[in-house]
Amino acid sequence: MPSNKPTGLGQNVDPTAQEDAAAEPPAKVKSVAANIFGEFFAALEKEEGFGEVAPRLRKVVLDEGVFAEPSIRAAIFPDAS
Repeated sequence: MPSNKPTGLGQNVDPTAQEDAAAEPPAKVKSVAANIFGEFFAALEKEEGFGEVAPRLRKVVLDEGVFAEPSIRAAIFPDAS
């Protein structure tokens, strides 16, 4: 359990701050990463056999901001779920 001891900067540690941060939804992909992923998905969509997969991956990663394996797997293999 966190304590309320000074941090050395004259501030007290707030144990509820960590709980609040854990309760927040996952952060959206940042703009530089979004540009890189956007270019990747555009190139992937042009590759043979990936025309249907790339838009689903783009939606999961860029629109929803999810990087969890089950979501990625479901986007790649929609019939398996």
